[in-house]
Amino acid sequence: MTKSFYYIFTMKIFDEILQTLTDFSIKDVRVGKNWTVVESKNCGFGLNFPETYPMFTRFTGELIGKSAKEIAQFSKSWNPTEASIGVAAINSLIDPVGEKINGLDYVEEIAQDKEIVFIGHFPRLDKIKNRAKSLKIIEKVPKEGDYPDTASEFLIPRADITVISGSVFVNKTYKRLLELSKNCYTILLGPSVIMSDVLFEYGVDALAGSTVLNPTKVLIAVSQGAHLKDFSKYLQYIIRFREKR
Repeated sequence: MTKSFYYIFTMKIFDEILQTLTDFSIKDVRVGKNWTVVESKNCGFGLNFPETYPMFTRFTGELIGKSAKEIAQFSKSWNPTEASIGVAAINSLIDPVGEKINGLDYVEEIAQDKEIVFIGHFPRLDKIKNRAKSLKIIEKVPKEGDYPDTASEFLIPRADITVISGSVFVNKTYKRLLELSKNCYTILLGPSVIMSDVLFEYGVDALAGSTVLNPTKVLIAVSQGAHLKDFSKYLQYIIRFREKR
């Protein structure tokens, strides 16, 4: 595969999103154990994978003051730490708009008698499982009862609803997962979801992300290794739909 072919068909989504955004300078960057946060116009998240991949980046110690659009190019990196910074930089330039609904509450609302596939682990799935016809979880590192990521090719096309973690923009699995989900109702879910209407053109039906209510608290929490549950009280969960409900 040539570089140009790879770029056009795998990475163009980032450029399409960035073309819709106005640039701002970066005010702060925090790369924590679990999350990355970039602050420019707003605070934006990227999911981090430090236990699996090395934490090294270009411009270490020099990111503050740089163009957020320039650092957003890190989203194309195969270094997951860099990619998480890049995705967070994109998110920092977006003004998230949507209905004030927790994405998991919405999935529970529409789950009745549906076959649901989750890409990634999320909390509070028992209530959804009780309403759904079936609920399957696909993970790169499966726990007991999970399915390996190779099962995506078989399970997703049979699903009614696919719920995909925002981490897919860091690990670059979004392209194939969205292709497999073309006949499903597809929800991107999590604080690192890129809340851009561009994604609706790729078959996404709902973007379930968040806005940051207290940037200072979130920056401190992430830099101290916080999990989502530790700073979720500083977020407002929202959903943006492709079609009005």
